[in-house]
Amino acid sequence: MSLRGRLARYTDFFRKHDFATGSALLAHRLISKLGGQSGLFWYKFYRQPLNRVPTHPRSDSKLIFVWLNHYDKLLEALPRPLTNIKSRFTQDVLCLAAIKNEQLAACAWFGFGEFDEDEVRCTYVLPGDAVWDFDIFVFPEYRFSRVFLKMWEEANKVLNDKGYTCSLSRISAYNKHSIRSHEKLGATTVGSAVFLRIGEGQLMVASRKPYIWVSFSPENLPRIALPSVYLR
Repeated sequence: MSLRGRLARYTDFFRKHDFATGSALLAHRLISKLGGQSGLFWYKFYRQPLNRVPTHPRSDSKLIFVWLNHYDKLLEALPRPLTNIKSRFTQDVLCLAAIKNEQLAACAWFGFGEFDEDEVRCTYVLPGDAVWDFDIFVFPEYRFSRVFLKMWEEANKVLNDKGYTCSLSRISAYNKHSIRSHEKLGATTVGSAVFLRIGEGQLMVASRKPYIWVSFSPENLPRIALPSVYLR
C-alpha cells in the first residue's frame, strides 16, 4: 500500500474514533497479538432505567418469550462457544429467549447480585435494585423487525415487577454503535475502567473503587461496586 493510501486509511480510522479511543484500539490490536487473552480493554459502565413501558399496540402472536435459568438446547443456535454459554449458568443469571416459529430469534442475559467478567479478571458488585445485562443478541434476519423492541418491553415488565429499577452493563469504548444505541434508549455512564492484560498479568485503572489493581492470578481480582444512580 502506498504512503498516501496508508495515510488515508489512518485518517478514516481516526475519523470513526476520537484520538484517545483510536489510539487505545490500535494498542489493543497490537497487544492481542501476544496471544492468550492479552489486550487493552477499555470499558464504559452504563445505567439503563427499567420503567414500566406501555405494550406496543402491534403484537406478534408468533413471538413468545421464555426465561431460562438453566441451559437449553435452544441456545445452541447462538454464535457463541457452547462451553461459554453453559458456564454462564454457574452464576446467578437468567436468559430471556425470544422465540419465533419455534426458533430462537433473539436473547438477552441478566445477572443478579454479582457478576464475573469473562473477558478480564474482575467481579461487578450490583446494588439490590439493579440487574446486570449482557450479550443482547438479535439474529440478522430479525434486526429490522420489532423483535428487539418487544423483547426489551418484556424484560422491562418482568424485572420492574420484581422490584428492579435499572440495568447496568459494560460496553467496550471501541464499540461506538453499541454506545449510541444504549444512549438513544436513555442509558447514562456511571464509570469506566481500563484493563491491560499481558499473559497472566493484569493492571486495572478504574474510575470506581478500588481504582487501581494489579494481579497475576485468577484468585486475585478486583471487585467493582457499581451504583444504580449517577454519582459525580
